[in-house]
Amino acid sequence: MKKIVIMTSKNSSDRYTADFEAMMKLAILNSLGFFFLGFFVPIIARTNMNATGLQIGWITSSLVIGHLVSSTFVGILTDRIEKRRLLIFIGCIGRGTSYFLIYFGIIINSLSLLWMGYATLGFGAGFFWIPFDTIVAEKSNKNHRAHAFGKRDSANAVGQLIGALIGFGLLMLFGIFTDNVSVLYSVIIFYGIANYFTGFMFFKKIDESIKFNVHLTEKIGESTEINKLKSLFSATMVIGLIILFTLVLLSSTNANIWRPFINIFIIETINDDLNIVIFIYLPAGILATLFAPKLGSIIDKFNPTAGIVITSLLGALMTWLLINTKVIWIFAIIVMLDLAIAMAAGLIFRNLLSRINIKHRGKILGMTNTFTNVGAIIGPIFGGFLWDTIGRTAPFVVSIYVELCLIPLYLIVVRILVPHVAETYEKAEK
Repeated sequence: MKKIVIMTSKNSSDRYTADFEAMMKLAILNSLGFFFLGFFVPIIARTNMNATGLQIGWITSSLVIGHLVSSTFVGILTDRIEKRRLLIFIGCIGRGTSYFLIYFGIIINSLSLLWMGYATLGFGAGFFWIPFDTIVAEKSNKNHRAHAFGKRDSANAVGQLIGALIGFGLLMLFGIFTDNVSVLYSVIIFYGIANYFTGFMFFKKIDESIKFNVHLTEKIGESTEINKLKSLFSATMVIGLIILFTLVLLSSTNANIWRPFINIFIIETINDDLNIVIFIYLPAGILATLFAPKLGSIIDKFNPTAGIVITSLLGALMTWLLINTKVIWIFAIIVMLDLAIAMAAGLIFRNLLSRINIKHRGKILGMTNTFTNVGAIIGPIFGGFLWDTIGRTAPFVVSIYVELCLIPLYLIVVRILVPHVAETYEKAEK
């Protein structure tokens, strides 16, 4: 039988802290190349391969298609497999391999290879993040869960920022001496190797037996879990979950209608200097790095209803400002604010998901990832269609209206689910 080390506020130890912090460091390594690829792949596809908006949408969606395939079953495996580190190891190997596919796709100007590389990257992401988030939930106090996920997001942002600084720096340095594509984008190979290293280190270093306040053997814990399992499949809860997953699908579709085209929008409408466009994203990365944990602490104290309404309204406002701003430095500020709002909304939602059921936490996160990924496939394709047929601002305008229309659904799902969650919302301890 698997030994579990139960960590509470009274017996928290250096071992627990070191284990959690080690996870965050490995999340940094895992995330090094994501920002760099997300920034350059649409631009390379557009400028070097003459890709249409719809083709760019398909390439972006391939990332999510791969994630969709893996998330349909990784959530189940997460709940059943004792060593979740093995799943994370597989994810790292897949992600590392994907960077090599993307690199060769860029070298030979192959949209098909870019698509394949992005799909492999998404497939590996499902194996990495679903068990990773489950372990984070198990290693955190429910009253500080959003703070824990905020640290996870912060580690992700730190990795993307460091990777972007390395990638952009080397690209500019190499650009002084050569215009050879294989040299300019050779940093992508480094990102792939970093993912392989992450997988080996996670499997070797992380102790999954250390959990926070686990109720598995006490009678009270068992009876509570049984009651929560019954409530999970009550008529009210089933209705709530159906609405929840519908909302996840619509929200993900809406969020991805315009995001894959933001860099192209800047270059074609505001400033065509690629170096300036790069630097307006660096403050946004710094913001995520510094404020994700603090946002998590704030979200832990927030009423989920109020948090969802506020973030939805502000998100719609930021999108409207993005397409009505022609000054590059103001655009940079709006990007920072938009990122902060998106982070806050994500923390609210992930906090709710982690509380629904303890025993089936991995399955719920996996199902959520599945619906998120379906939306993230539909969104870029639909956005590319709007871009090609109506105009550059069409994806942004549609997103604004949809986000406002989703607010009532958010309120309904919170009203139904919150009274039945396995881990109730309580005021965080000071």
